[in-house]
Amino acid sequence: RIPEFIQKIVEKDYEGAYQVIHQTSSLPAVCGRVCNKRCESECTRGKIDAPVSIDAVKKFVADLDLNAEDRFVPEKTVQSTHGAFDEKIAIIGGGPAGLSAAYYLAQMGYKPTVFEKNPIPGGMLTYGIPSYKLEKDVIAAEIDIIKELGAEIKCGVEVGKDITIQQLREEGFKAFYVAVGLQKAA
Repeated sequence: RIPEFIQKIVEKDYEGAYQVIHQTSSLPAVCGRVCNKRCESECTRGKIDAPVSIDAVKKFVADLDLNAEDRFVPEKTVQSTHGAFDEKIAIIGGGPAGLSAAYYLAQMGYKPTVFEKNPIPGGMLTYGIPSYKLEKDVIAAEIDIIKELGAEIKCGVEVGKDITIQQLREEGFKAFYVAVGLQKAA
């Protein structure tokens, strides 16, 4: 939806641009900093002169929201008739995949719980990307939005060691998403 958010920026509707970005990106401020910019090589403007710096534009809009007094929190898109879904969902791993799953599930009206073995969530975003490229407060701010949507994040809990899948089932978890990452070479 790049043309749509670029048009909103042209119209100086920065909040609208951010809302469009948030529909397809759970971590837009992170993406604006570490994206590999493949979409820019496909930008048709490049056939005329130079492609639009889509990544820089996304970072600009995301930074406006990061610095806003009232940050944008997406509306819930799907809910049950009584407001939220009751089924408990466990997400094992609090890196980008687990956080994205939590974001979209929470936006749909679920209350997912992320189990992260490290003391701080974010996975390789937190532990692998240096601060000069991706500031830790940016990651934390993005995670705050996921929490505000209704996701719970439990750090320092390693599933399989501190708690088992069976114990989680006994606690009422009905679905599991495993997003454990690959920090070590095989």
